[in-house]
Amino acid sequence: MEPIVGKKLPTAIPDRVLDKDMTIDLGGGTVLLHRLAPSHSVSMIMVLFPKYRALQCTDACESKSMVAAQDVDFIDVGHYTPATRPDQTALRAYMVDLHQQVFDLVRSSQSWDQLYRHVRFSDEVKKWTAFDTMHTLNVMGMSCWVSNHRRGQW
Repeated sequence: MEPIVGKKLPTAIPDRVLDKDMTIDLGGGTVLLHRLAPSHSVSMIMVLFPKYRALQCTDACESKSMVAAQDVDFIDVGHYTPATRPDQTALRAYMVDLHQQVFDLVRSSQSWDQLYRHVRFSDEVKKWTAFDTMHTLNVMGMSCWVSNHRRGQW
């Protein structure tokens, strides 16, 4: 609550908060909430709709394996088109590979100008939607992550 109240912004104060998990009834169905933070943001929540075998989970980089393990058919990843479990498995493999490449390049003392030119992508990844737009930004984000977490732990 402190990040909300402490800023003294004209913001509605939530009447429910969760530390890890919460189940709510919504429109005659059960919805499961799971807090993923710290992640992309301090308020990251995975929303599971069991009745519809659907999941909403935007930018949950640190929890890709947990997302892929959910028994769902559709995953709203918040960007582009809905994903499937195999999509999430492939995305997690991509993130782990990108992390390892960037980690190795940072450890070899490559500057950003060198680093982003030396990351390699598979032919399959190069076919992904918006690859041309996003791959350099992905490398940049991973470079920031690795630089801020120098121990190399994923």
